[in-house]
Amino acid sequence: MAPPAIRLLLLAAALAAAPAARAQLGIDLSAPPAAKEKKPAPKPKQKATKKPAPAPAPEAAKPAAPPAPAAPPPAPGEAPPPAPVPPPRAAPKQEALPALDLGRAAPSAEAKARLDLARKLLDQGALEAAALAYDQITRESALAAVHPDARLQLGKTLARLGLGHSALAQLDLLLDAGPQGRLYASAMEALFAVGSKLGNEQPLLSRVARHSRDAFPPGYEDRFHFLLAKYEFERGRALEEAGRVQEARASWAEARRLVALVREQAGTAGPGAAAEAEDVYARARFVDGLVLYAQGDDASAIEAFKEVVRISNPKRGRVADAQIRELAFLQLARIHYQNRQNRYAIFYYDKMPWGGEHWLEGLWEASYAHYRVGDYEKTLGNLLTLQSPYFRDEYFPESYVLKAIVYYENCRYPEARLVLETFSGLYEPVYDELSRITTTPRPPAGYFDLLEAGSARGASPLTRKLAKLAFTDENVRRLYEAVHEVEAEVDKGLGGRKPEFRASSLARRLGEGLAAEKSALVDEAGARARAKLEYERDQLRTLLAQALRIQIEVSRKEREALEGALATGSQVEVVRDLKYSSAVSDEHLYWPYEGEFWRDELGTYSYTLTRGCKDRLPRSQAAAGR
Repeated sequence: MAPPAIRLLLLAAALAAAPAARAQLGIDLSAPPAAKEKKPAPKPKQKATKKPAPAPAPEAAKPAAPPAPAAPPPAPGEAPPPAPVPPPRAAPKQEALPALDLGRAAPSAEAKARLDLARKLLDQGALEAAALAYDQITRESALAAVHPDARLQLGKTLARLGLGHSALAQLDLLLDAGPQGRLYASAMEALFAVGSKLGNEQPLLSRVARHSRDAFPPGYEDRFHFLLAKYEFERGRALEEAGRVQEARASWAEARRLVALVREQAGTAGPGAAAEAEDVYARARFVDGLVLYAQGDDASAIEAFKEVVRISNPKRGRVADAQIRELAFLQLARIHYQNRQNRYAIFYYDKMPWGGEHWLEGLWEASYAHYRVGDYEKTLGNLLTLQSPYFRDEYFPESYVLKAIVYYENCRYPEARLVLETFSGLYEPVYDELSRITTTPRPPAGYFDLLEAGSARGASPLTRKLAKLAFTDENVRRLYEAVHEVEAEVDKGLGGRKPEFRASSLARRLGEGLAAEKSALVDEAGARARAKLEYERDQLRTLLAQALRIQIEVSRKEREALEGALATGSQVEVVRDLKYSSAVSDEHLYWPYEGEFWRDELGTYSYTLTRGCKDRLPRSQAAAGR
């Protein structure tokens, strides 16, 4: 046993060498390191095709953050996480092993006894005592032979205590030693087990990317390849936005290679699944579709998303991954809309499940598709849902502009003017507040405080709306959730333990590590929130200017009608006198709208519009005559 003074010095050295917290969602734009001793896996043969210039990838949030109509770029100047660590050279047998292994000599009897004692505590359910026992072993130099074993068990015990982020930090110390470490494979397996139980998958994703050139445990190959493919896709998007197109293409090609390694049987719940309702193969094919779209190959992207829809059908007996199925319908609709195949787009928008996570987003985008084909009744019906009291805090300012345009094109000038006045009254204060917030100097943490204020009970409607606006960026939402996950680990995971555990040096070190991780997450979330709010400020300024131009045009048309009435001595009718029918399909009932909203009626409204101006052709005929 080392003297107390030496043990204190060792403890101080260990604390001084504690690793810094890593950013969770930053994308490393440096080139991945080449493997030195390990031969790369052979790439699957692919038919070479001529690729057009890469198109902006849709946001996929879901899980790859699907595209929203106007997604802002990443925060400028954002600090990326460390580049993946290259695998260390395979050490000859006569060379010393990594520091964490400290030799493979047989452990002493005392070391075995200490491990057995900690294991007994663990078997008895005394998790806190077991964690303290394993931690004590790792801090005694005389027990160096079993330090890796104790650290692995400490990580697993912390995970059972609900301290997932702290557990990952312990596993990092084993993984950073490289694949020649005696317990590397066991640590990697524990990494997947612990990371899959977190509410946010990004800590697992960042570690998979960091160890992408190392070995991974059997049974986790599919999930490993899927997560790494997702990372390469997101890295490619960041590279493209940074103007490094060739590197972006290389990253996307690597993403496709990794996707091809995911087996179809991975669509069942198994080792490493993040949730019971996650089809790893379907998600990999979804990433493949996003990559193909980013490369400009719309036809192949459509086929990839259709395959996702087919294999995620709950009747096929696979994992019922409803989220990825909804996202596939949304991507199919968007690609068809972009190519002006509006009726196909409407078909896929209608396939999105009512009330789903992205249902409102699809309902809004479908409004434009209906407008393009001249179905003004359904356009106005969808907008009526978006502007209902149920979604008062949602952010769809352009819906008012579209509504005014529909009324204007059908010569309903008083209604168009009223909509524009409502829009100005609602969103000019939002623009003023956005301008004030984004022009006032404040650190990134200050923008995170804005998110907190908007999410708190009793927040003003304007503050809630701005927070909702920031959360439309999937990265901001994920980072915000990760911060609260770390806070819960501090408050409940550590704060809810027995006094003996809370007063221990282990708890103090874990608390310091979580505080550093939270600080990094808060700064990154704040930087991204600022970029999002600045982008939306500029977009809203454009919308307000567009609304003003429409209002001027409406006033001009009303003036012309009045001048015509004065010239003829009678009222001039500008709207065609059309009859309408209340007939509906056998699956629906006609119920007149009288100002009330019922939740089960949302999304089914169809506005009865006496459409068409007397002095111009209907929109469909005008389009046909071009």
